[in-house]
Amino acid sequence: MSFPSHRLAAAATLCLLAGAAPAQTWPAKTVTIVVPFPAGGTTDVLARAISTKLSAAIGQPVIVDNKPGAGATLGAAQVAKVNDGGHTLLMGAVHHTVAPSVYKNLSYSFEKDFQPITTVAMVPNVLVVSANAPFATVKDLLAAGKARPEGFSYGSNGNGTAQHMIGTQFQIETGVKLLHVPYKGTWQAIREISRSSSENALFL
Repeated sequence: MSFPSHRLAAAATLCLLAGAAPAQTWPAKTVTIVVPFPAGGTTDVLARAISTKLSAAIGQPVIVDNKPGAGATLGAAQVAKVNDGGHTLLMGAVHHTVAPSVYKNLSYSFEKDFQPITTVAMVPNVLVVSANAPFATVKDLLAAGKARPEGFSYGSNGNGTAQHMIGTQFQIETGVKLLHVPYKGTWQAIREISRSSSENALFL
């Protein structure tokens, strides 16, 4: 069984509303990278590494602004409304292509309101359990899951994210029942699972 890597990319908003912004040399001011997850997760770490290099390259400050919530759609919605000549960027990922299927009333179109810039990283996903769990292999986990009707609960960094989709795929392919528990970000989920005394808590 294989799971897809989590593709991360930076995307800048297009000036689609009220025409283009006044002509100016980019960058003319501070550049903001909006990360739609809390600080400390993979997306945030990558954005901060990029901000340092980008600032040195363009000669302007580059700041990271964390706007977590709703499977990364809150941050995306904020960036979609900005019309500042490309000075506000979004650190996006595969979950933005999934979001329209999960959130029916999004205030933006990822295809129409954003212009992709570049692929930043390919991040593999892994399955982890609490150190209190008695599972040493996926085989052990599957055997235990099929023996318990209630299955397992698993944490992700939000509805519609890659982790959510992988959990759904895992459930379909293995037949093990999984209860999805969404968090605002990766580290919140990992922290709760690491503190859990339950052996039925997983993180994807």
